[in-house]
Amino acid sequence: MAGRQRGKRAGVFISHAGVNLAVAEQVEAALDAAGYDPWLDRSDIRVGALLGKELRQAIEASRAVVLVWSKAAARSPWVATEVLTAFHLDRYVVPCVLGGELPQFLSRSVYLDLRKRRADALTRLGTQVRRARRSRNEFPGLTGYQPAALRQTIRALDDAQREILDQVERETLAEAKRLQAELSPRMRAAEARWRFDPTILNLAGYHRKNAYMLKHWEAYSAGRFPSDPLLDEGRQRFFATLFANPIDYAALNGLGNILLFAGELAAAEFFVASAIRCAAQAGVNYREARHDLAMIRRRTRRARRGRIRYK
Repeated sequence: MAGRQRGKRAGVFISHAGVNLAVAEQVEAALDAAGYDPWLDRSDIRVGALLGKELRQAIEASRAVVLVWSKAAARSPWVATEVLTAFHLDRYVVPCVLGGELPQFLSRSVYLDLRKRRADALTRLGTQVRRARRSRNEFPGLTGYQPAALRQTIRALDDAQREILDQVERETLAEAKRLQAELSPRMRAAEARWRFDPTILNLAGYHRKNAYMLKHWEAYSAGRFPSDPLLDEGRQRFFATLFANPIDYAALNGLGNILLFAGELAAAEFFVASAIRCAAQAGVNYREARHDLAMIRRRTRRARRGRIRYK
């Protein structure tokens, strides 16, 4: 990984999409001129692991995270992982906007607009970092109204998913697959009707997770995780929820499950552990997440011994 060697100056982590590297390098130069030690990834990591040990350590050791936000960044799983990791490591995110709408949880944060008079904005970047809180960004609370039809749909979808998992636990996989197939059109209809509702997004993410698990059951049971578009679809839905509410523990745990199947064990462990902490802060004993965390850690140990394969 191509991070800079840290000196005595305060570190700042730069999060960016690969196509925005040239702008990220301008941000790096501005931070260096302001007396900071910027950490910028120029390696091939963005086609590899989402949250390697060195990357997480770089975020944790930083005074703040500077986010180069663009339409490409909004689509990048690496950027999403870095920003959410920063939040759960209690690091403040300073957005620098090239385009697109910022994640909702950053909507109250002061940002620098790099679309106009970029040189002036970059000159102010050091001041913005110095003024940044010594903790994560404040974010608006969610008070969305759920009409009766939405509440009924959520209950029905949740009950159906629980029944599928019950069938999996009983090892009646044919019945689980039948129920999953029956649920799919109902899930699609709910997504089309309530496309921005966080609970529907979570259920949609778990639906993809369950579909993947059933589709690849033999490989999954043997500790192998084939690649599949279902993983990207599930991850996108959990990211969408977390960009609105980063402490949604159901979404954090769901994301961790998707990352497990994608072979991203370090990221999976981080987000499931974060789910447990957020649930505890809400007074919830998240038993399912504790079970998932134990499974991830077992698989991590096995992977280190070379007994888990990812295709």
